[in-house]
Amino acid sequence: MPKVLHIGPCDSPGGMANVMRTLAEYPPEGWDADLLSSHVVGSPWAKWRAYRRARSALSKMLSDENRRPDIVHLHTAADWSWWRKTKFLKLTHKKNVGCVIHIHSGRFDSWLENKSRIFKQNVRLILSGNNTKVVVLSKTWTKLLEKDLGDLIAISNPLNPKYNQIERKNTQNHLLLLGRKDPVKGHSFAVTVALELKKTFPDLVMTMTGVEESDKDWIKARGWVTEKEKLELLSAASVLLLPSKFEGQPMVAIEALASGLPVVADSRLHSLPMEVIHAGPSIESWCEVVTKALEHPQSVDFNCSSFDVRAIGKKWKSVYDSLINP
Repeated sequence: MPKVLHIGPCDSPGGMANVMRTLAEYPPEGWDADLLSSHVVGSPWAKWRAYRRARSALSKMLSDENRRPDIVHLHTAADWSWWRKTKFLKLTHKKNVGCVIHIHSGRFDSWLENKSRIFKQNVRLILSGNNTKVVVLSKTWTKLLEKDLGDLIAISNPLNPKYNQIERKNTQNHLLLLGRKDPVKGHSFAVTVALELKKTFPDLVMTMTGVEESDKDWIKARGWVTEKEKLELLSAASVLLLPSKFEGQPMVAIEALASGLPVVADSRLHSLPMEVIHAGPSIESWCEVVTKALEHPQSVDFNCSSFDVRAIGKKWKSVYDSLINP
């Protein structure tokens, strides 16, 4: 049975890791899957060492006929993540092993926009190999990136079936933000919104992951949580806040909707399910939208068929099969 090797931050917090683990847990029919971590949370030196270990591990696998994967599936963001993944890609080219470049970044377009024409030509050149496919998260990303990257395949993030099995709790006025500690995720903005809403909803509480400290006893800073804790939070919250400045296709929004939890997101984000409620960039707009969601709670009717892991698996099977049977 052919095997695909997923390489990326599978052991680090974040949506990309969840995608990697779900794809490895539910590989396409007729395929096996494995994971290779190339990232750790820590200092730049620690991250560099993790990358070097993963690169060495892949090199050894590719040189061993008994361990060599049939496809290498690289999960990448922009900037340094991209540069590290190109080193893995070059190794696959040398051994003539099929490779997928899977772009998760929510700002890959803006990152490329500021680069020179020669830089963009070099990026396109490295992706132009016969045994390489480039995958983005939606048709919108295809339109944004194809002029610089060439032919692209759009495949949505997969939804792990466990999120369809959550039993909702009858909790009121509980805001939730799930995201790593990064200014782009909008933690401080969400706190400002919550402080305004607290004037209308005195019993309001908010839980945030990613951050570990809060100076308000009604704002719970949980750091990073386990999958079990995450499922419990999704079941108990009233509204998920997604005030991110950039997102590729946030898994947390898909998971929340599948759990029956309403999602309010920044109106500038795209590639989101149509069931997401959008708020403008101002504090006033967010307060108005979230207030409505809290005062008039409605059940979430989410059509998750386009994110079903088995349906997504069929698309990945087509990509993988095309690389080993060109």
